[in-house]
This record gives sequence, C-alpha cells and structure tokens, in this order.
Amino acid sequence: MPFPSQASNCLIKLNYAKNMEVLPLETMGERIRRLRKERDMTLQELAGDQLSKGMLSLIENNKAQPSMESLSHIAAQLNVPASDLLEESSREKLKKLLDEAEGYASVRAMDEGAREARQKLVRLIAPHLSEMGEGYESGRLLEMYGRSLHNLDGDGWEEPINRASAIYDSLNIVPRRAAIGMFRAQLLFAEHEYTEALETLNREREALDQRGLFIEPMTRLDFDYLQAALLYAVGNTEEAVAVMERALAFSREHDLYYHMSDWYRLASIHALMAGMDNEYWHYRTKLRQYAEFAEDKETAGFLDFLDIHELNSFRNDYAEAYRRIQDWPDDPETALPDPLHSPYMSLETGKALSGLGRHKEALEALERALVPREFIHHPIDLSIFMEGEAYKAESLWETGETGRARELIRDVAERIGPLPRTPYKNRVQQVHERLTTH
Repeated sequence: MPFPSQASNCLIKLNYAKNMEVLPLETMGERIRRLRKERDMTLQELAGDQLSKGMLSLIENNKAQPSMESLSHIAAQLNVPASDLLEESSREKLKKLLDEAEGYASVRAMDEGAREARQKLVRLIAPHLSEMGEGYESGRLLEMYGRSLHNLDGDGWEEPINRASAIYDSLNIVPRRAAIGMFRAQLLFAEHEYTEALETLNREREALDQRGLFIEPMTRLDFDYLQAALLYAVGNTEEAVAVMERALAFSREHDLYYHMSDWYRLASIHALMAGMDNEYWHYRTKLRQYAEFAEDKETAGFLDFLDIHELNSFRNDYAEAYRRIQDWPDDPETALPDPLHSPYMSLETGKALSGLGRHKEALEALERALVPREFIHHPIDLSIFMEGEAYKAESLWETGETGRARELIRDVAERIGPLPRTPYKNRVQQVHERLTTH
C-alpha cells in the first residue's frame, strides 16, 4: 500500500537526499594548501628535501608555478595523483564525465532499463578510477560508482563509497555526506535489519551534528523521514509520531513543502491503523488539499487507493470497495501513476472479491498481487501483503483446497510473527487460528 518510495510508492519511501552542492574551482595552490592542512602537515614537512619552504609558500599562494618534477614530489608527499593537483584540466575532465554519469544515475530503480543504466555507469567510470582525486567531482563519481556496483550485486562497492564519504567530509559537503549515511542505513533496511538500520542512521546523523556542521532544511527532513519510517519498523510508534510531528512543525515554520505528501501519508496510515478517526480524516483532508495545490496525480491516486483499502481492511465493506474499484480508470498510469501500485491494485481487488464470496475470481486477482521484493521492505508494507495472503487462504478454503489453505496460512503466520503489531497482523493470526483449528 503506497506508504510513501527512491524507490517506490510502497508505503515507505526511502531514497532521498538528492540535494548537491557544487564548490567553486580551486587554484592549484589552494588545492595543495587544503590537502596539506587536511593532513596536518607543515610547509617544511611537505617541502621535504626537494623544495624550499619559501618556494612551497609561493606555490600555495599562486605566486609561482612548480615544475613537473616539483609537482610530482608534492603529489607523492600528499599521496594523491599528480594529475589531481593540475589546475583545471583534470577536474574539467571529471566534470564532463560527471555530467554523463548523472544521466545514467537519474534512472530510477523501478524504471525500465534501470539495470542497463547502472551497467553503463559502471563501465563509464571504471577506467577513470585511478584519476580520482579529492574534489567534489571525484567524490560524486565514486559515490555513484559504489551505489551502482551494489545495485548490480557486484563486489567492491564499499571502498568507493567510503572514499566518497571521506571526500565529502573533507569538503564539508553536508547533503552528499548525509546521503551516504542514509544509504548505509537503507542497505540494512533492505536486509530487514531494522534495529541496525535505525542505529546506523542515528550514528550517521550524530556524526554530522558533533562536527557542528549546518544541516540544511531539506537534508534535515530527509533524516527525519527516514528516522520516522525506521521507528515504525521497529515498533516504536510513540517516538515515530513525535519525530513526524516535529518535522511537520519545522516544515510549517520554514514554509517548506518538501516531503509534505509523504508526511501526511505516514500520519494518515498511522491514524487509520490506530483507529483515530478524527486524526485520520484530518490528515486525509490535508493530503487532498496538497494533491490539488501541487496538482500531484500520484498523491490523488494514492488517496483513491486509501479509501478502498480502508473499506476492505478496516470496515469490511467489500461491496462498496468493489464498486469503487470498478470506477478506477482503466489506464493504470492515470489510476495510480507508479509501477509499484499495480500489485496493490490487484491486492485490493482480490480482498474485495474474497469478502463478497467470489472466491475463484479473488484467487485470480490475488495471484497477480505479487510483492515486488526488491523494492518493498517495510514491515507495514509487508504486513499488508501478508494480510492479502490471509484472504487468499480463506478463498482457497472456500473452494475446497483446505490443505493448501492451511499450508499457506501457517507460512504467513510464521513470517508475520516477528513484525510489529498491526491490524494486518491481527487479521492474519485470526485466520490462522480459525483455519488450523477446524
């Protein structure tokens, strides 16, 4: 069920932090001075026995140009490629490479051709890894390279990610450094290691806070949203709501609409599951207002879906749910403009048909409600699909396939057991008790 998605319109959207800073080009002297200070080296230590301290000072202040021999010596002392110290040539080359790479990286994970785009990105950057230096372009290229390797299930993605992180740290590029921290948490989330993901996220955020760096508003909201989603994942609903309320207050205070649809979805789903009718209708109204104000078709489609989900799972008004399903546009792009919505549509159709006693039709619809496992990892999303499997077990039972029904519901009950308590989990356990005690 669409909680808010980098990847999806599954309930929890977790790929954000796309804001980037672009730093002005440094002169060669400025670059040498910065790298020297980052390494806590004195002028004399960098000069060594091949340069005078005075000459090095002139080079750093752009009052003298080093020979290639001197440049090679300085680069060796700093442990960077000599090409990285050259004024604009190497960096301009990397900028052109970065422009091309960003095109491949902009293809979303669920889009057609995503894997091919990642492969092209890896092939594009790989020949230039030895040319990477300490600038923003190198950091961004290394980050994209590492992310793409991971998405392709390739080995060796950690090293470029760690190098990119160190570059962003040295340059104080907070949005991109934060993005890597959130990426590390998301990797654990995708493995369903929810507690470890939350601990990693908190640790990454604290590291930035401790350095006293300014976290600009959109990056702060990226952190808040992921933290709230992970708190829900570990069952800490009270703290998740507190984070969500603080983020909404911050957004209003700063007149920001960033993540607004996502926050209202999160709030409406929480209120729906908690049986808080007044709050649910409040946030549902906010979502409708936002959809109209922003002309956001995806949010409008989510609201239509949410109405049907409420009718099926919370009111058991299957006749009205099915009537509304019939009113959905035939074009899925118009109904719910996101590829991941298709399984949710099939899921709700199957639930309504099962509730109406049309079990053979229900089974056909529920067979189409396949969980896109590479994208859906949040316990609430997973629980929603498991509730759908409970409906499937009931329809199997009613069509005489009692053995398959018992086998399915036992498997579902075991899988949902470790997940937080939700109305979806309650229903699975009720169906399990009813079908296995017959």
